[in-house]
Amino acid sequence: MSGTRTLLLEIHCEEIPSRFLAPLAAELTETAQAFIREQLQTELATERFYSPRKLAWRIPGLPVVQADQTDTQTGPPRRLCVDDQGAPTQTGLKFAEKWGVGFDQVRFTQPAGKKEPCAEVTLVRRGRPTLELLAEALPRLISALHVPKAMRWGSSEFQFVRPIRNLLCLLGSEVVPFVLDGVPAGSTTWGHRLYHMDHPAPVAVPSPEAYEETLERAGVVVSCAERRARLERQLHTLAAQAGGRVVADGHLLDTLAEIVEYPTIIAGAFPESFLALPKEVLVTSLAEHQKAFCVEDAQGVLLPAFLTAANRPDDPDGFLRSGNEWVLRARLYDARFFFDEDRKQPLRDRLEKLKHLTFQRELGSYYDKTQRIAALSEAMASSLGLDGTDGRLVAESCKCDLVTLMVGEFPELQGIMGGEYLKREQAHEKVWMAVKEHYQPVSADGPIPATNLGGILAIADKLDTVAGCFAIGQIPTGSKDPLALRRAGQGIVRILFERGWNLNPMAIATLALDGIGGKATRPAPETLEALEGFLRDRVGYQLEQAGYPGPVRRSALAAGWTDLVDLKARCEALSAFADDPRFQSLAQSAKRIGNILKDEAPGAALDAGRLQEPEEQALAGLLARLEAVAEQDLLLHELAELAGPLEAFFNAVMVKCEDPALRAARLALLRRLQGAFLRVADFSLWQ
Repeated sequence: MSGTRTLLLEIHCEEIPSRFLAPLAAELTETAQAFIREQLQTELATERFYSPRKLAWRIPGLPVVQADQTDTQTGPPRRLCVDDQGAPTQTGLKFAEKWGVGFDQVRFTQPAGKKEPCAEVTLVRRGRPTLELLAEALPRLISALHVPKAMRWGSSEFQFVRPIRNLLCLLGSEVVPFVLDGVPAGSTTWGHRLYHMDHPAPVAVPSPEAYEETLERAGVVVSCAERRARLERQLHTLAAQAGGRVVADGHLLDTLAEIVEYPTIIAGAFPESFLALPKEVLVTSLAEHQKAFCVEDAQGVLLPAFLTAANRPDDPDGFLRSGNEWVLRARLYDARFFFDEDRKQPLRDRLEKLKHLTFQRELGSYYDKTQRIAALSEAMASSLGLDGTDGRLVAESCKCDLVTLMVGEFPELQGIMGGEYLKREQAHEKVWMAVKEHYQPVSADGPIPATNLGGILAIADKLDTVAGCFAIGQIPTGSKDPLALRRAGQGIVRILFERGWNLNPMAIATLALDGIGGKATRPAPETLEALEGFLRDRVGYQLEQAGYPGPVRRSALAAGWTDLVDLKARCEALSAFADDPRFQSLAQSAKRIGNILKDEAPGAALDAGRLQEPEEQALAGLLARLEAVAEQDLLLHELAELAGPLEAFFNAVMVKCEDPALRAARLALLRRLQGAFLRVADFSLWQ
């Protein structure tokens, strides 16, 4: 029996929460691949499928029979196994008996590391049919899955994400015979519930390759990727028919693909009067409550239309459309009520209420936080030559929407609603815009604040959080960062980097730490040291995201990272020279200079008149020209020209010579060269 077969495994359950589907499918894929590597000695790709009631895997190319396994066992030395006449001794016979072979199968070889020949037998274990291996392994692999909020039901002790109703498991055309929690594996499955209203029998799957086609005929598109693609196509088509385009929301599209078995989009409408609500309110309300997309025109203005998914092929009587419209109107009435009630009181009048809203137990209330943000915003604005008065006003208003009805219902609208309420209170545009965007960027690739005031406020808010948490010992470790401090730190660096603001991250971090004051539980020097490492790592990551090559990032960072404007200019200049072969030579020379100077105390100034060799005199002349250059790109040109003279210098000159004055002059020359290098980068890290 030889050849390969395709394995298909499907677990059909009650509805599984969408957030569990992909992780469970991925975990069993990994464990199945590990089993195949171990037992069948092969690497095979696995196709994953999942829908609200199904988890499925298909693995083509499994060998029908496990390969024979050979195992060599080494025993006692030959002199103990046979006598002088070559007959087996009792020891030799016992060794053969132990491994179930006759003595005629024992051979004598000299294993590596042994001084004399030893008894050896080779055992061949015949490969077992893959069908048997799977029947034994699959119940164990499935039972071992890490299931969040695992359930038991009835009198069973088996735990899983939801009750298992059917198991489909085929190896080619054969059923893999196993039972899991009383459910035997078979060759049938179940389709969409509406399909089985007319077809009560289970659906037979003739082969693993026919899986998707068979289930689609039964009303289930089992591939999540295919469901997502179909939903996306329908969204664009129906939005165009409504005269607009879909308001993009990748997360919502992923969610819809996971919660339906058959992907169909239906269109609906809501009263135009609701368009008086802020756009963000409508988009959030529709997404959160109805899993629906908004539609906007070419200018980004919302239309009174929505699109959502139906878990069936059609809506012949329009019941799904009318039901969604009815529920959506009720939700929007709630949103309008919250909006109208919130506007009855000026936003800033809620400042006192923030005293009763805890930011962090050890760091105080949100009122305390706003006061720290205000002071930090004023200081940063002053450093940038901007008016800090508006910074204090905005800072004291930026968290007031946390105690509004709208943000209580939709926490993701914090900041946005504060800006919208201030806008309707006729606040200056730069004020309400700053409040609205001060949480940005909310993701690694999200937009940064577009206004100066918004950028200052965003930095102050994030920096207060980071510095405060570090001051009380809440520091990210390894892959754990429950307070999202890395994201906040990255936001700080990204705003500074992209806006080109010459603010020293450590200087403003020190100001933020001063604002924490007596609430800190760790010594300030320790906190500042931890903050320095944290922010430097964030700067390094920002350079990586900006696309600078590794040698550029490493060498530029090592030469100084707190002046981000200068750092960016150095990286830009270095990137233009990244492939210049002269920099490899320069890197080797920089390492040699570092090694020579590492044990030398700072000495006197360079006395060029002491230099004797033509190579060192030429280098001193080039150094003077180099130190007179200010522009980064011109400086790099001059540095590149040093590669040859430096190599000639090291080939011809003994730096640590016997003459003390000459030695001092040569060391001083190298110190000056090292200082010139470090104006741009630490070239010893250019590799």
